[in-house]
Amino acid sequence: MTIERTEMRQVFPTPIWIVDLKPDAARALNGKLMAEITALATPRPDIPRGTNWQTDPVIHKLPQFAEFVGLIETAARGALRSMHLAKYTMFVTGCWANINPPGGVNSSHSHPNNFLSGVYYVSIPQGADRIEFLDPRAQASVLMPQPEEFNLLNGNSVTIEARDGRLVLFPGWLVHQVPVNASNAERVSIAFNLMFHQYGETASAPLWKGRIPIKLPG
Repeated sequence: MTIERTEMRQVFPTPIWIVDLKPDAARALNGKLMAEITALATPRPDIPRGTNWQTDPVIHKLPQFAEFVGLIETAARGALRSMHLAKYTMFVTGCWANINPPGGVNSSHSHPNNFLSGVYYVSIPQGADRIEFLDPRAQASVLMPQPEEFNLLNGNSVTIEARDGRLVLFPGWLVHQVPVNASNAERVSIAFNLMFHQYGETASAPLWKGRIPIKLPG
Protein backbone atom coordinates (compact mmCIF):
# COMPACT_ATOMS: atom_id res chain seq x y z
CA MET A 1 0.00 0.00 0.00
CA THR A 2 1.45 3.36 -1.06
CA ILE A 3 0.57 6.51 0.85
CA GLU A 4 0.08 9.48 -1.43
CA ARG A 5 0.08 12.20 1.21
CA THR A 6 0.27 12.68 4.96
CA GLU A 7 -0.73 15.88 6.72
CA MET A 8 -0.70 17.00 10.33
CA ARG A 9 -2.74 20.03 11.32
CA GLN A 10 -2.29 21.94 14.55
CA VAL A 11 -5.67 23.29 15.67
CA PHE A 12 -6.87 25.64 18.42
CA PRO A 13 -3.54 27.43 18.95
CA THR A 14 -2.83 29.42 22.10
CA PRO A 15 -1.23 32.71 21.04
CA ILE A 16 1.55 34.44 22.95
CA TRP A 17 2.78 37.73 21.51
CA ILE A 18 6.33 38.95 22.16
CA VAL A 19 7.21 42.61 21.60
CA ASP A 20 10.84 43.72 21.93
CA LEU A 21 11.73 47.40 22.07
CA LYS A 22 14.82 48.69 20.33
CA PRO A 23 17.72 48.74 22.82
CA ASP A 24 17.97 52.54 23.02
CA ALA A 25 14.21 52.91 23.51
CA ALA A 26 14.19 50.16 26.13
CA ARG A 27 17.01 51.77 28.14
CA ALA A 28 15.30 55.16 28.10
CA LEU A 29 11.88 53.81 29.08
CA ASN A 30 13.22 51.43 31.70
CA GLY A 31 15.24 54.18 33.34
CA LYS A 32 12.07 56.23 33.80
CA LEU A 33 10.02 53.26 34.95
CA MET A 34 12.65 52.13 37.44
CA ALA A 35 12.81 55.58 38.99
CA GLU A 36 9.02 55.75 39.35
CA ILE A 37 8.73 52.22 40.75
CA THR A 38 11.52 52.89 43.24
CA ALA A 39 9.72 56.01 44.42
CA LEU A 40 6.43 54.14 44.81
CA ALA A 41 8.09 51.27 46.67
CA THR A 42 10.00 53.38 49.19
CA PRO A 43 9.82 52.53 52.05
CA ARG A 44 9.01 48.86 51.54
CA PRO A 45 7.00 46.74 53.97
CA ASP A 46 8.40 43.49 55.28
CA ILE A 47 7.34 40.42 53.29
CA PRO A 48 7.58 36.66 53.94
CA ARG A 49 10.62 34.95 52.49
CA GLY A 50 10.00 33.60 48.98
CA THR A 51 7.34 36.17 48.10
CA ASN A 52 7.58 39.57 46.41
CA TRP A 53 6.46 43.17 46.49
CA GLN A 54 3.55 44.31 44.33
CA THR A 55 2.06 47.76 44.05
CA ASP A 56 -1.67 48.28 44.01
CA PRO A 57 -2.95 47.50 40.47
CA VAL A 58 -3.63 51.14 39.64
CA ILE A 59 -0.37 52.55 38.27
CA HIS A 60 -1.95 52.93 34.80
CA LYS A 61 -3.96 55.78 36.34
CA LEU A 62 -0.83 57.72 37.31
CA PRO A 63 0.29 60.36 34.78
CA GLN A 64 3.94 59.34 35.05
CA PHE A 65 3.06 55.95 33.50
CA ALA A 66 1.14 57.38 30.52
CA GLU A 67 3.91 56.57 28.04
CA PHE A 68 4.00 52.98 29.24
CA VAL A 69 0.22 52.63 28.99
CA GLY A 70 0.53 53.78 25.38
CA LEU A 71 2.94 50.90 24.75
CA ILE A 72 0.48 48.42 26.26
CA GLU A 73 -2.35 49.74 24.09
CA THR A 74 -0.21 49.56 20.95
CA ALA A 75 0.70 45.94 21.67
CA ALA A 76 -2.94 45.07 22.36
CA ARG A 77 -4.09 46.59 19.07
CA GLY A 78 -1.52 44.46 17.25
CA ALA A 79 -2.79 41.33 19.01
CA LEU A 80 -6.38 42.14 18.09
CA ARG A 81 -5.40 42.67 14.46
CA SER A 82 -3.75 39.25 14.34
CA MET A 83 -7.02 37.70 15.57
CA HIS A 84 -9.13 39.77 13.14
CA LEU A 85 -10.71 41.63 16.07
CA ALA A 86 -9.45 45.09 15.19
CA LYS A 87 -12.98 46.55 15.24
CA TYR A 88 -12.97 46.31 19.04
CA THR A 89 -11.21 48.63 21.46
CA MET A 90 -9.67 47.68 24.78
CA PHE A 91 -8.65 49.42 27.97
CA VAL A 92 -6.27 48.61 30.81
CA THR A 93 -8.24 47.28 33.79
CA GLY A 94 -5.28 46.84 36.11
CA CYS A 95 -1.54 47.47 36.09
CA TRP A 96 1.01 46.88 38.83
CA ALA A 97 4.74 46.68 39.44
CA ASN A 98 6.38 43.48 40.69
CA ILE A 99 9.66 43.41 42.59
CA ASN A 100 10.96 39.88 43.12
CA PRO A 101 13.91 39.74 45.52
CA PRO A 102 16.40 36.86 45.41
CA GLY A 103 14.42 33.74 46.28
CA GLY A 104 11.12 35.33 45.26
CA VAL A 105 8.65 33.35 43.17
CA ASN A 106 5.20 33.72 41.60
CA SER A 107 3.19 30.49 41.77
CA SER A 108 0.91 29.39 38.92
CA HIS A 109 -2.09 31.63 38.31
CA SER A 110 -4.28 33.22 35.64
CA HIS A 111 -5.96 36.63 35.33
CA PRO A 112 -9.77 36.12 35.34
CA ASN A 113 -12.28 38.53 33.80
CA ASN A 114 -9.81 39.92 31.27
CA PHE A 115 -9.35 39.07 27.60
CA LEU A 116 -5.62 39.79 27.50
CA SER A 117 -2.90 39.95 30.12
CA GLY A 118 0.76 40.72 29.89
CA VAL A 119 4.03 41.63 31.49
CA TYR A 120 6.79 44.08 30.64
CA TYR A 121 10.34 43.58 31.88
CA VAL A 122 12.08 46.57 33.43
CA SER A 123 15.16 44.99 35.05
CA ILE A 124 15.85 41.28 34.66
CA PRO A 125 19.03 39.75 36.11
CA GLN A 126 20.49 36.52 34.81
CA GLY A 127 19.02 33.72 36.88
CA ALA A 128 15.59 35.36 36.99
CA ASP A 129 14.99 35.53 33.25
CA ARG A 130 12.06 33.21 32.58
CA ILE A 131 8.28 33.07 32.52
CA GLU A 132 6.61 29.68 32.15
CA PHE A 133 3.22 28.99 30.57
CA LEU A 134 1.35 25.78 31.40
CA ASP A 135 -0.75 23.64 29.07
CA PRO A 136 -4.40 24.72 29.57
CA ARG A 137 -5.66 21.25 28.54
CA ALA A 138 -5.85 19.55 31.93
CA GLN A 139 -6.32 16.06 30.48
CA ALA A 140 -3.27 16.31 28.23
CA SER A 141 -1.00 15.36 31.14
CA VAL A 142 -2.96 12.22 32.05
CA LEU A 143 -0.88 10.17 29.62
CA MET A 144 2.59 11.50 28.79
CA PRO A 145 5.02 8.98 27.29
CA GLN A 146 8.65 10.02 27.56
CA PRO A 147 9.73 11.53 24.20
CA GLU A 148 13.15 11.48 22.62
CA GLU A 149 13.00 15.28 22.76
CA PHE A 150 10.39 17.67 24.12
CA ASN A 151 8.68 19.99 21.64
CA LEU A 152 5.37 21.84 21.23
CA LEU A 153 3.58 18.60 20.37
CA ASN A 154 4.54 16.55 23.41
CA GLY A 155 5.36 19.00 26.22
CA ASN A 156 3.06 20.51 28.85
CA SER A 157 4.80 23.84 29.41
CA VAL A 158 6.53 26.55 27.43
CA THR A 159 9.24 28.84 28.77
CA ILE A 160 9.84 32.30 27.32
CA GLU A 161 12.94 34.33 28.06
CA ALA A 162 12.41 37.49 30.08
CA ARG A 163 14.71 40.35 29.14
CA ASP A 164 14.86 44.11 29.62
CA GLY A 165 12.57 45.89 27.17
CA ARG A 166 10.45 42.85 26.32
CA LEU A 167 6.65 42.81 26.55
CA VAL A 168 4.83 39.47 26.57
CA LEU A 169 1.09 39.41 25.89
CA PHE A 170 -1.19 36.39 26.30
CA PRO A 171 -4.82 35.35 26.92
CA GLY A 172 -5.96 36.19 30.43
CA TRP A 173 -7.04 32.58 31.02
CA LEU A 174 -3.61 31.11 30.28
CA VAL A 175 -2.01 29.78 33.47
CA HIS A 176 1.57 30.92 34.01
CA GLN A 177 4.20 31.14 36.72
CA VAL A 178 7.54 32.77 37.46
CA PRO A 179 10.30 30.44 38.70
CA VAL A 180 12.37 31.34 41.74
CA ASN A 181 14.71 34.29 41.39
CA ALA A 182 18.03 32.45 41.50
CA SER A 183 20.09 35.63 41.10
CA ASN A 184 21.51 38.02 43.68
CA ALA A 185 19.55 40.99 42.32
CA GLU A 186 15.93 42.10 42.20
CA ARG A 187 13.70 41.21 39.26
CA VAL A 188 11.47 44.16 38.32
CA SER A 189 8.51 43.90 35.97
CA ILE A 190 5.11 45.47 35.32
CA ALA A 191 2.05 43.27 34.81
CA PHE A 192 -1.26 44.38 33.31
CA ASN A 193 -4.71 43.26 32.18
CA LEU A 194 -6.92 44.43 29.31
CA MET A 195 -10.62 44.06 28.55
CA PHE A 196 -12.97 45.24 25.81
CA HIS A 197 -14.86 48.49 26.12
CA GLN A 198 -18.60 47.87 26.56
CA TYR A 199 -18.17 44.15 25.98
CA GLY A 200 -21.82 43.28 26.44
CA GLU A 201 -22.94 45.94 23.99
CA THR A 202 -20.28 45.28 21.34
CA ALA A 203 -19.24 41.64 21.45
CA SER A 204 -21.73 39.43 23.32
CA ALA A 205 -24.40 39.10 20.61
CA PRO A 206 -24.77 35.60 19.05
CA LEU A 207 -22.34 34.90 16.23
CA TRP A 208 -24.95 33.13 14.09
CA LYS A 209 -27.95 34.21 12.02
CA GLY A 210 -31.30 32.43 11.82
CA ARG A 211 -32.99 31.08 8.75
CA ILE A 212 -35.86 33.50 9.29
CA PRO A 213 -34.53 37.04 8.86
CA ILE A 214 -36.01 39.86 10.91
CA LYS A 215 -35.80 43.51 10.02
CA LEU A 216 -35.63 45.64 13.13
CA PRO A 217 -37.41 49.01 13.22
CA GLY A 218 -35.35 52.12 12.68
